[in-house]
Parts: sequence; C-alpha cells; structure tokens
Amino acid sequence: MAGKSKKKTTKNQNQSKNTMIYVILIVILIIVALFAGRQEQAQQQEQEQQNGLQIFDGDEEIPEDYNFTISDAEFQVHVIDVGQGDSILIMADGKAMLIDAAESKSANKIISYLQAQNVTELEYAATTHLHADHIGGYPKVMAAVKPKTVIESVCPESILPTTQVYEKYLKAIEASGAKYQTMKTGDTFTLGNANITVLAPISEHASSLNNTSLVLRVQYDDVVCIFTGDMELPEEKTLVASSVEMPENFLKADFLKAGHHGSDTSSGEAFLAEVQPKYVGISCGVDNKYGHPAQSTLEHLRAYTDEVHITAEEGDVVFLYDADTKQEKIVTSKNEE
Repeated sequence: MAGKSKKKTTKNQNQSKNTMIYVILIVILIIVALFAGRQEQAQQQEQEQQNGLQIFDGDEEIPEDYNFTISDAEFQVHVIDVGQGDSILIMADGKAMLIDAAESKSANKIISYLQAQNVTELEYAATTHLHADHIGGYPKVMAAVKPKTVIESVCPESILPTTQVYEKYLKAIEASGAKYQTMKTGDTFTLGNANITVLAPISEHASSLNNTSLVLRVQYDDVVCIFTGDMELPEEKTLVASSVEMPENFLKADFLKAGHHGSDTSSGEAFLAEVQPKYVGISCGVDNKYGHPAQSTLEHLRAYTDEVHITAEEGDVVFLYDADTKQEKIVTSKNEE
C-alpha cells in the first residue's frame, strides 16, 4: 500500500509540475503577444506620422496647428475644375457619388480625377439637369467608372432635349447596367454615413431645364452641404417658400455649390439669407463668354463669407471635414496643403 501511495504522490507532483509549466508558457505567450501588439501599433503610428497623418485617441487635446489632409477626411466634396461646366465628387466614408459630368471634352479629366482619389465604383451618378455642360462627359465616365445607380429629377416632357448629347447620355446609362431612378422633393438616401435629402425641383411645370435642377442637401455629422445645379431665382423662391414646412434652419449650410456657375440668375438674396453659407464653391471656365461669376453674385455671397472659391481662379476646390477632430477646411489644387 505504501508503494502505491508513493507512486500516486509522485504522479500528482508530476501533474502539478506540468500544470505549472503550462501556465508559465501561457503567461509568456500573452506577454509576447502584448509586446508585439504595442510594437506594431507604435510602428503604425510612426508610419502614419511619416505619411503626414496624426492619430488622436479621443482624450488627447488636439494641437491648434493640427493640419489634416485629404486622406484624413471622412467627408469630402471635390468641385472638379472642368472649365465651363459642373462635376462634383462627394466622398463619405470611402463611398463615392458624382454630381454631373460636365461637357464631353472634360470626361478624361474627370476619369483621371476619380482614379487619383481611388474611386473604382460610384454608388450614385447624379444628374442635376439635362444640359450638355452637365451630362456631356457621362458616356465616357460611366464606361470607365461604373455607377450602381443613376439618379435624376423628373423633367417635363415638353422641355426634354432632343440633342445627340442627350441621346448618348441615355445610351450610356443603359450600357452601364446601372439602376435608374427619378427623384422628387423629400426623397432621401444615404452615402456612407451621409444623409441626403432632395430639396428641389418643387415646381412641376418648369419652363426651363435649369429650374428642373436636382438640388441635394447632404449632411454628415453636423456638417451640411447644398448642391444646386443650375437652379435659378424662380425655383429658389419656391424653395424658400416651402422651407416653412421644413425643420428649423434646414437650408442653412456649411458649404454651398453656387447655382448656375455664379450667374446673376441664381444665388438670390432671399435664398442666401436661408443658407448663410460658410464656404462657397463656384464652377466656371477661365474668361468664359458668359461673364461667370457675376460681380453682383459675388457681392451677395461675400456678404456671408470670405470663403468664396472659384475653379477658374483656384483649380479644383475641395471641402474637407475630419470627423475625429470636427474640423473643416478648403483645399485647392493651386494652393494644396
């Protein structure tokens, strides 16, 4: 019996020793994993700082001179310099929407710009209205960067264009395989974490294509942007009148894409009194024959902000919002930071 007891004791001791060794090995592995994780995190932060990025943990105070870049910003608005036309790229959490595609001669510039922003697919291709300087580039653009959905406003049949540009545009939508959707005032959809509301057109019997413009309100966090296409004064007045049924300050915006390339047919005083923009982007060509932007329009806009940026003068105009720091700013291609 004594021999069996001794063997049992020895066996228990061996088991205890094995358990202890196992526990020690587990502890060592945990320590090694923690050390490796911290080292990897430190290396990542060092690499990000070398790339011009800076990381904040939420409790850390943000330096006054912190200067975030395009790659930092979760929300971006790119007013692409396409000459006398419109093409605007909106990026929200890596998802992309293109509003208009300028004239056909600007298609290659737009495609190159999308590629430079690593845009390989469009969630939405939005057409504000059917003028050539807004849809002309879409056939090439849609062939190069496929849209999932094409959105338009409803256009009265009496003013539908019969041009070759319009026919090519329709064929491009069909060839792209994208879903096609017309939208009306009050419709909503999302792009990443951005919420988008259709503000106009409100009038059902517009007499001009400009006043069929799809006007979009895009909100990301507390930042609001309004994109007006070529909406002119009559539709602006209708929109302002309808704002009494909207939430308070619903038309107030941080960024405004000024209507109709800064023409004096748009950006009326009543509309701007509602919007009160902090930043304005105007898309127009150098020395264009229309005289855009009009001096009177610039004066109206500058009554609200000194941050009026014109593609003809500054190239691509980019509005950025960094969600981590709640900061916003404008960067232009002729004055990149």
